[in-house]
Amino acid sequence: MFRLTIPLVAGIFVSDHFFQGALPVLVSGTGILGCLIGLIVLVKWQGYLSRWLFGGMVFMFLFCVGALLLQQKWQRVDYEWSSGKNMYQGVIVDVPQEKAKTYLCKLRIDKEMSERGIVPVNRMILVYIMKDSLSVNLRCGDHLNFYTRISTPEREVIPGEFDYAAYLFRQQISGTAVIFPGYWQWTGKKSALTWKQRTGVWREKILNSYRKWGFSGDEFAVLSALTVGYKEELSEDLRETYQVAGVSHILALSGMHIAVLWGLLCWILRPLDRSCLLRWVKCGIIVLLLWTFAFLVGLPPSVIRAVVMCMLMTVARAAGERTLSLNTLAIAAFFMLLYNPFYLFDTGFQLSFLAVFSILFIYPVIFRCWRVHHPVPRYIWGIVVVSLAAQLGTAPVVIYKFAYFPVCFLPANLIVAPLVFVIIYGSVASFVLSPFTVLHIWVVKGLNGVLWLLNNSMQWVGDLPISHSGDIHLSLFQVGILYVLLFVLLSYLLSPSRKLLITVLCGINFFIGFSGCLYYMKEESFQLTLAHSQVKVCPQKDVWQQDSIYHYKGLNICVLVDNRWRSRSVDCLLDIDYMYLCKGFKGKIAPLQKIFKIRKVILDASLGGYRLNLLKDECRGLGLDYIDISPKGSYRILL
Repeated sequence: MFRLTIPLVAGIFVSDHFFQGALPVLVSGTGILGCLIGLIVLVKWQGYLSRWLFGGMVFMFLFCVGALLLQQKWQRVDYEWSSGKNMYQGVIVDVPQEKAKTYLCKLRIDKEMSERGIVPVNRMILVYIMKDSLSVNLRCGDHLNFYTRISTPEREVIPGEFDYAAYLFRQQISGTAVIFPGYWQWTGKKSALTWKQRTGVWREKILNSYRKWGFSGDEFAVLSALTVGYKEELSEDLRETYQVAGVSHILALSGMHIAVLWGLLCWILRPLDRSCLLRWVKCGIIVLLLWTFAFLVGLPPSVIRAVVMCMLMTVARAAGERTLSLNTLAIAAFFMLLYNPFYLFDTGFQLSFLAVFSILFIYPVIFRCWRVHHPVPRYIWGIVVVSLAAQLGTAPVVIYKFAYFPVCFLPANLIVAPLVFVIIYGSVASFVLSPFTVLHIWVVKGLNGVLWLLNNSMQWVGDLPISHSGDIHLSLFQVGILYVLLFVLLSYLLSPSRKLLITVLCGINFFIGFSGCLYYMKEESFQLTLAHSQVKVCPQKDVWQQDSIYHYKGLNICVLVDNRWRSRSVDCLLDIDYMYLCKGFKGKIAPLQKIFKIRKVILDASLGGYRLNLLKDECRGLGLDYIDISPKGSYRILL
């Protein structure tokens, strides 16, 4: 299955990277038909030499299947919306999320009523409905008529920048809109809820139970994220704390949470292991409950991967076969991509599979380096090795996508691993013991204390002087080099030889030299233009740059893509002519005024709409002059 998954992934990637909906379906369909005819001919021609042709034809067949699936997905999402405002009819397909001034709703547009007549649409959009006395009553399944302008974000024109339009498309969202009070109404219809929508309603009931029991603030936010995948209550500071500590994965439901739930179910249903028939009954119960939980948390790709693997392991145990292997991982990836090829570009999908792949290959190599027989040190050593293996496998992608590396991930994971077990089991116990008032109160108090301990521990780890690596930028080619180096290094550890050692050392030297060349070329290619998280300064002798501050011809420009200045202090304020805030800056401007004397704030187009409005309001409140470059995409300073 691993070999079959490679051409499927290649077809999806090539189709998305080079065509994105522009490749005619007929071309892919013709390729698939040609490969099928070739396979039939090769099956009839049974010869030893034809095995290479057969393998190549299978590769091309799956490559074309991946390309065709991706193009069909793009065409189902893509839609040319009218340029002006029009009447639309749609239905809310998910539980509305409450924001500061709006309700965020995911709508399926059924009809567009414009000068073209009544046109069936059947596309998903994200709608921000302004708060009023009526919008508070919006529910999943409501049918609405509304008048607004639906737009799709423009495609990013600067290479290497975040493509928000492509991100929305891969989430199967065709556009976004804002609806103001008085421009929408109920139609009186209400669709019957699907199984997935019902689980969303159940999730809201669970969250209301948490609120009723007294959970609030950061404790409620972390508990909601850990148990039902609800992350809307997580503040920017809390997200950054877990990110810097290197344990942000626990806030996004993944294999760790599913493994805990799977282990709990296996332990509870142990009495059913007495016979073959009861083992299959146990298998059916576990699979049903795992998929119910997956629907409850919204079916994120990392959870689907974990549930598929646990399902395969449960079936394998019932049949008396081997439980976990690379083939199990490949089966999960193969069928997930057949179902939705857009999963390939989801960061959670990528990191989830890379982490499990790394654990399967790296964990045995490192664990054998130190033989531990006592159960307690062995348990601690196992957590360390699992964390190290997962971080080694995902580090290049994490650095490439987020431009940082969590240095203190080992102590953070040693703290998180046992506490997460306690929190998940404690949340289950709080529901089981809810009829028993006294026991329930004590369980809730204990759970609240554990959540407080978890948050403060991560804050302590994040405040360590060496907890953050700072900005590290890697190209896609550098990521590839790192993975090749990791593969060769593992091969050397498994079977040491002089050739492999020389290869590893040459690879390290090549990576360092290549990275140095990229850094030198970057330093020599500056222009004084602010555009989408980039500062470019024309090459001159008086150019100076250090720690996100650029100095050129008497101008000081500070570019912030993170919160590196959050815990710093200065004896006297630093003069900054332009404070350039980009995506990744998650703090507030007021604390920066204790470090910098800011003359003007530049707000980058990469900032989200809600975040952008917050920063604008803060600038107005502080009396700071600001410029929003999102309408034009860049801001040029004339010297």
